[in-house]
Amino acid sequence: MKYAFINRKEELLKLTNGLKKGRDYVLIAPRRFGKTALMKKVLDNIVDDDKYIIVNIDLMSYTSGNITSVAECVIEKVLNSLGFIGKLKKIWRNMDFTFNLRMRYHDLEIESLLQMFKGDDEWALLEEALQLPEKIAIKEKKKVIVFYDEFGELKKLGKRAIELFRSVIQHHEHVHYVFAGSQESIMNSIFLDKSGAFYRFGEVLYLKELNKDDVYQYLIENFPNLGDNKMGLKDFRVIDTILEQLNGHPYYTSRAVSFFEEHPNCSYNEFYNNYLKNDLFEQERPLLEQQLMNISDRVNAIDVLRVVAFGLNPYSEMPLLKEAQVYYVLTYLENSGYIRKESRGIYKLTDPLMSMLLNNN
Repeated sequence: MKYAFINRKEELLKLTNGLKKGRDYVLIAPRRFGKTALMKKVLDNIVDDDKYIIVNIDLMSYTSGNITSVAECVIEKVLNSLGFIGKLKKIWRNMDFTFNLRMRYHDLEIESLLQMFKGDDEWALLEEALQLPEKIAIKEKKKVIVFYDEFGELKKLGKRAIELFRSVIQHHEHVHYVFAGSQESIMNSIFLDKSGAFYRFGEVLYLKELNKDDVYQYLIENFPNLGDNKMGLKDFRVIDTILEQLNGHPYYTSRAVSFFEEHPNCSYNEFYNNYLKNDLFEQERPLLEQQLMNISDRVNAIDVLRVVAFGLNPYSEMPLLKEAQVYYVLTYLENSGYIRKESRGIYKLTDPLMSMLLNNN
């Protein structure tokens, strides 16, 4: 089943136009809230414009390694954007590619970059890797747009790594950046705290849950013949149910809307019992149970999560725990992306199906 990308029209327009005007952005939302899907739409809107080069870098699978692996990732993705397709090590082994690369980009000091992989100064290697987009932009006489997905993962490599990123890219005049992250508190500490390395670097956008208008508008525009009333929908109550049960969670709502598109006459009971409880929930159960196992490794974390799931304040509802203990657990849950802060002392689960699992256990 192909899942629907539901609107985000305001963000899509803002990011597309803003990047073309030379602005930088920070995109923050929990995992599976549509950051990557939104940015794919944005970059697709720009990639056909021959005045731009697009570089898409997902740091998730590289920051578990070391500084060299991050540098390798950056170089690889930049070269991919120039048409040198494949993994970096494979490109290096291909003599034709390497020769063409050296000949075409000799003034970018590709040869010295190759030699740095054989050395032991990983920080110098990363610095040179981060300089590549600006050098490419100048050589090609184009603007370069770089999208860093899961940028908060860099924190695993220490403060120095993030500071090096900032020290290099703050001087770039021909490259514009989007930094996306799912760990809200970590991204805030990097981009919003006065002591953060990227303080006031770009405009911060928070992706929230989908609202009713988002879903209605998507269905009206894309499926005008769905149903038999003049709004083009069979039963608004089913859509309301989707939103209520899934709290506007973008990924789950997208899947549910796709189901509704294929079963336009489904009733409330069919949607809730057949799809939501049996199909969607059971498909997600293994991941949710693994997350619960991870959470249970932290003392008191499951108990705090249950209180949050009921919409209550853990500080007032758990008098046997010291305030510092509650704060420590909430910080862990927020940093891990399981909850997000709504207001002082009030948090909300980012995954509505987690509430169902907690109720079943």
